[in-house]
Amino acid sequence: MVELTIALIGNPNVGKTSFFNALTGSHQYVANWPGVTVEKKVGLLKWKDYKINVVDLPGIYTLGARTLDEKVARDYLINEKPDLVFNVVDGTNLRRNLYLTIQLIETGVKTVLILNQMDEVKNLDIKINTGELSKRLGIKIIETIATKSIDIDEVLETSLLKQPDVEYKIYPDEIEKKFYEFQQSVDKEKLKNVPLRWLTISLAEKDVYASSILEKAGLKALDDFFDNDKTISIKLAKARYDFIDSMIKQVEVRPKSMWTVTDALDHVFTHKFLGIPIFISIMWMIFQFTFSASAPFSDLLSKGFNELGRYAHMIHGWVGSFIGEGLISGLGSVLTFVPLIFFLFFSMGILEDSGYMSRAAFLIDKIMHRFKLSGRAFIPLLLGFGCNASAIMTTRTIEGEKERLVSILINPFTTCSARLPIYAVIAAAFFGAFGGFAIFSIYMISIIVALSMAMIFNFILRNRESSPLIIEMPRYKTPTFKGLSIYTWSRGKHFLKKAGGIILGATAVVWLLSNLPAGVPMDKSFAAQIGKAISPILAPLGFDWHVTLALIFGGIAKEVTVTTLGTFANGSLGLFLPKILNPITGYGLMLFALIYIPCVATQATMKMETGSYKWPIFSVVWSLSIAYMITFLFEKIAYLVV
Repeated sequence: MVELTIALIGNPNVGKTSFFNALTGSHQYVANWPGVTVEKKVGLLKWKDYKINVVDLPGIYTLGARTLDEKVARDYLINEKPDLVFNVVDGTNLRRNLYLTIQLIETGVKTVLILNQMDEVKNLDIKINTGELSKRLGIKIIETIATKSIDIDEVLETSLLKQPDVEYKIYPDEIEKKFYEFQQSVDKEKLKNVPLRWLTISLAEKDVYASSILEKAGLKALDDFFDNDKTISIKLAKARYDFIDSMIKQVEVRPKSMWTVTDALDHVFTHKFLGIPIFISIMWMIFQFTFSASAPFSDLLSKGFNELGRYAHMIHGWVGSFIGEGLISGLGSVLTFVPLIFFLFFSMGILEDSGYMSRAAFLIDKIMHRFKLSGRAFIPLLLGFGCNASAIMTTRTIEGEKERLVSILINPFTTCSARLPIYAVIAAAFFGAFGGFAIFSIYMISIIVALSMAMIFNFILRNRESSPLIIEMPRYKTPTFKGLSIYTWSRGKHFLKKAGGIILGATAVVWLLSNLPAGVPMDKSFAAQIGKAISPILAPLGFDWHVTLALIFGGIAKEVTVTTLGTFANGSLGLFLPKILNPITGYGLMLFALIYIPCVATQATMKMETGSYKWPIFSVVWSLSIAYMITFLFEKIAYLVV
């Protein structure tokens, strides 16, 4: 079997992820690129006698390596040398997309242009002569609609055909002459593993990495050939766009400007006055849908775990107790809410795949500026609703150092999916039909708290400026069920993996502490002794030793809060919680769980991203203090009002 490596590359929002999913299906995994926290997606495809590794490179506009994503993509293409590169291009916007295509061809890698979103091209009545475009670029072109389906046989058979060697010169004659003189002057043997034309152009553009390659080879710099011309990069960029514009005139015919569906929807969704209320309404509908739609599945799982627990108790001795009260009751308390997690990610996938997420960042940008943050900082906050640890990694796109630090510090105040089981079990126990609204209110409070903390941290750090937001508004698209399924599974499966690791281990520890010394009732166990020793601190909040111990273990992973309470409740949380809490202290526990210490994974990520233990320690102390104060004030006011 022949092994091949295919790299996917393209601008953001061109359908590259859909194309990747269509090629690899569920045979993919997510990691990080070596030495950085940029996400790396790799898929496996078996086709005929080929075993193909498909690498999804970050979405970028250029190989200029000004951002971390661009550097990762550039380094991979030059150093790893994939057998084939699929350059996914938005067919409705050739001018913007082909700039990257030109740079890819200059690297010397075998490139195939995937002309995607051809259904939109047809809807917009755009005519593209792909045969002429292929001839002018000198590469194969394949038309696709990745969101619907692709013919893998056609794509791979066409791609693996030998391409004609077409060398075109798009730069002015005087620049091409300098390039030629440089290439003739260097020792090609020392640069045999480096694409010489890419190296020449990159040196002219003052690329640091290209200069380091030349320096390691002990060769002369290119500056002398251009007499230290400071405008050479601008001349090269202009030449590329001139070439693209000239080519597009020959291969593309567009109708006169017209009012599109995207224009009409943006007129409403990004409206000066209506935009924010619509955004809040959409978020409220998501939580109502998530809570309501998942309820039947959660009830079914709950009944299943109760039945399993009943059978486990038929096993005599500590084995039956461990399986029934420890594993099934504790772990089942969290797994019952798996449907809730998956429905939430499914809903967020609709927002992202439809193109609305970019509009949300645009809408919030003006509000964020008032807190000395940009709309760019809103994206990590929004991703924090999934996982704070991974969201903190995305703050690398924020240019200002102080703004980035503030964004890292406030991210744990956005409520991650791991806290959702805590809210769900309390909402079900105390708020009934208003459970969805109770959870929605916690999410809104988390945003308010995060932005309030941003004001305080900006004052402490004396951060007075926020970076401008530059974001592309993709066209609205109808999400596909397959794409949403892959999106939901890729994010939800981490919750299941955690259940089989950290949560399972913590559940076993809680059971042991609750059953030792052997033969004593639970309120005399080690767990009770630890909880009662610390509970006076949280007693003013109305939390007894059960809740105290659950919160302590929840510092490891938030889901463990529920498994700990589930172990104490022997699986019957709906009956147990009203015995130790009331609606006010129940909502107070939701508030406390929202704000108090970040989980261990988030603290580790904070340390990695800031390069210091100072900030994770500060975050733990600060968040614990704020959680206590806000919960205490809420309960005192609530008791006065109710």
